[in-house]
Amino acid sequence: MAEETNEADIAAVTEVASVYYDGMIRGDESLLARAFHPRACIVGNEDGELYWKNLAEFIVECKEYAAEQGPGQWRVDHLSLEGDTALVTVGGDFAGVWYSDDLSMLKVDGQWCIVHKTFYGHPVR
Repeated sequence: MAEETNEADIAAVTEVASVYYDGMIRGDESLLARAFHPRACIVGNEDGELYWKNLAEFIVECKEYAAEQGPGQWRVDHLSLEGDTALVTVGGDFAGVWYSDDLSMLKVDGQWCIVHKTFYGHPVR
């Protein structure tokens, strides 16, 4: 029998997405460590090249770009929960580019965390 999705899980998953985005635009290592599982991967194509980073490498990059960031805009475009897994698609701007980020989350020891991020940087028009 499948677990029912409840409002507490939806709120917790949305909070993780918020902590992720705030940590990314601020270059805040403690926020990013709260949002991500330590073994998470961050993957996408950047300027025609495969981008595949671990969390520590991603944090370094966020710190580098934090000085260039404004307040940033973001939104949840999609959220689905199935048992102890969730997929949240977040749209937001980072370093002057609008990104769509698919955040795969898992409930580990009662807490939601991002285990994988796949991103797409939208071309500037």
